[in-house]
Amino acid sequence: MKHTVHHDLNHEEAKKAVLRAMAQYRERYAEYSPTMRWSDDQRADLGFCFKGYRLTGRLELRPWAVDLDVDVPLPLRMFKRMAIAALDAEVRRFLGEAHRERALRASTAVVEGAA
Repeated sequence: MKHTVHHDLNHEEAKKAVLRAMAQYRERYAEYSPTMRWSDDQRADLGFCFKGYRLTGRLELRPWAVDLDVDVPLPLRMFKRMAIAALDAEVRRFLGEAHRERALRASTAVVEGAA
């Protein structure tokens, strides 16, 4: 299952958003044992358990996009559309938070520059 979420963040902001998302996933969905292991600065291996199955996937940070690719076992493929929608919503939520942080930093810089 492949999915791409486009964004306009720089690499550092996008990676920070992904790390924040995973930290919250580990806390909120501890029963699914979510894992993320970075293989380099742009790629991470993902894993979690669902209904007795171990799911694995990959995440890649590209300029202006986050690619997610999750290997879904045959018995769970009926949940594929739900999984894509949930992943998309979560990634967009954390990217949105990164946008708000960027805007806050920019407005603070403008106020400090005017003073």
